[in-house]
Amino acid sequence: MVDHSSQETTPLDVARTCAALYSRVFSRLVTRHYNHHLAETGLRITQFSILNAIKLSPPNSINELAELLGMERTSLQRTVEKLIAKGLLESRPTGQKRSLGLSLTQEGEDIYQQALARWEDAHNEFTEMVGADDWSETVGKLRRYSVKLQSTL
Repeated sequence: MVDHSSQETTPLDVARTCAALYSRVFSRLVTRHYNHHLAETGLRITQFSILNAIKLSPPNSINELAELLGMERTSLQRTVEKLIAKGLLESRPTGQKRSLGLSLTQEGEDIYQQALARWEDAHNEFTEMVGADDWSETVGKLRRYSVKLQSTL
């Protein structure tokens, strides 16, 4: 950390320490790795993650799903609409105000199962590369950091 009282932050300080920079570079590389493995299913990792979240705990609204995934509601809405147009998701009233629930169609379930096998390959390759124990520890840290950051927003 730079002592602001005695010197100014330099571009090199930013390049060496910026959490936003390093997390985005890492995120883009991990995304490319998983997208490469999922390519033949026609899904990208973001779409797979949405299908997985819906299977894990069907949401009562887009807002609920956005919160779970840490996504902006408008970006999530566009991706969900694409998945509905592809015939992979369906939406129906939940009975709670104007909320619409989401669930996988049979085609969505079939594609999800195909993608899950490829996700497992990508995940195993990734954890071999970085070390399973290191990754497990890192996931714990990322969850804690996320909770801390979320509390400031």
